[in-house]
Amino acid sequence: MNNSNHPRFARSLALVVCSSIAYTAHAQDAAAFLKDWSFSGHYDIYYQIDGNKSPVGQNVNLRQFDVAGDQFGLATLQFNAIKKATTENPFGITLNFAFGNNANLLNVNEPGGDGLKNIQQAFVTYALPKSALTVDLGKFLTWIGYEGVVSADNDNYSRSFLFTLGEPVYHVGARATYAATKALTLNAYGVNGWNEAQDSNGGKSYGATAAFTPNAKTSLTANYYGGNEGSNHVSGIGFLATPTTGFQGISNVQLGDFIGTYQFNDKIKFAINADYADAKGMSGSDPSGHWSGLAAYIRDQINAKYGVTVRAETFDDTNGLRSGTSAHLSSITGTFDIAGPGTSLLRFEVRYDKASASVFNADNGTTKDNRVTYGISHVLRF
Repeated sequence: MNNSNHPRFARSLALVVCSSIAYTAHAQDAAAFLKDWSFSGHYDIYYQIDGNKSPVGQNVNLRQFDVAGDQFGLATLQFNAIKKATTENPFGITLNFAFGNNANLLNVNEPGGDGLKNIQQAFVTYALPKSALTVDLGKFLTWIGYEGVVSADNDNYSRSFLFTLGEPVYHVGARATYAATKALTLNAYGVNGWNEAQDSNGGKSYGATAAFTPNAKTSLTANYYGGNEGSNHVSGIGFLATPTTGFQGISNVQLGDFIGTYQFNDKIKFAINADYADAKGMSGSDPSGHWSGLAAYIRDQINAKYGVTVRAETFDDTNGLRSGTSAHLSSITGTFDIAGPGTSLLRFEVRYDKASASVFNADNGTTKDNRVTYGISHVLRF
């Protein structure tokens, strides 16, 4: 080799070595960073047959997510990234990104527009050192109710009238969690409002939870939510528009929620969810009234592959604040689960809805007081 090439070769070799060291150090830093994180997600699609044959362009109304009739519905494609708070690092973060029809439906009455509709949850957690207290700050799903946003985490695929009409879904604000004992957990909340990333009326809402688990079979949870909801200038909680402003007006809402579950054995579970809410208009033209509901669930996990759930419920919208019509709603739902290969879940569902008034969309632009739907859904977790 020519001696004149030695310095050039040495510099090249040094550059390769330094680059390798830097890459290795960077990879180690990345691995150290990622070891505290967990990543997951799911894909949810369904097909539903509407027995009332609602016209094209009309939803299967008074449903939260399964609103598509006689067609496929891409419910959700969701990605999750979670870093839990630890003793070494008391800060954690939860990020849930959701895309699809469900994200659009959840954001329908958001006063702040659709800028955050794909951020299902985004909150920071601080675990106080040497304490049983944690604090969350950001956007998180509600503490009210037995059912939730992720379909595969529920006993049925469709959500109850109680979930759809009687309860909030998400909030932006602060949440404090205190593990008082091994059996008792307490929560306190201060948030912008009912399904509001942006506050519509300037008044904050608040809440509390007491969750008691006396034994491995029993769980009892009492929840409270209260605050001024609605607005005179933007949409919000979903009350009907008032004649004076064309918007919903402001009402003070007080909601009590109870959830109880009992695991009879390793296969059979019973659950109940009951709500009562009172709304008092802040002026003479603002909406006032109350609503209440009760849903009961019995699930038989036949074996590792098959499961079946029956849900029966009743919902009273006495003053038409939630459905738009003074009506008593009821339904009975049967769901059959088949756990497929890997982490897939196939669900078949039949649901019968009944009302004291003709509130369900039907063919030729009419309405009926009853409805039957048939659905099949597929969820793939990853």
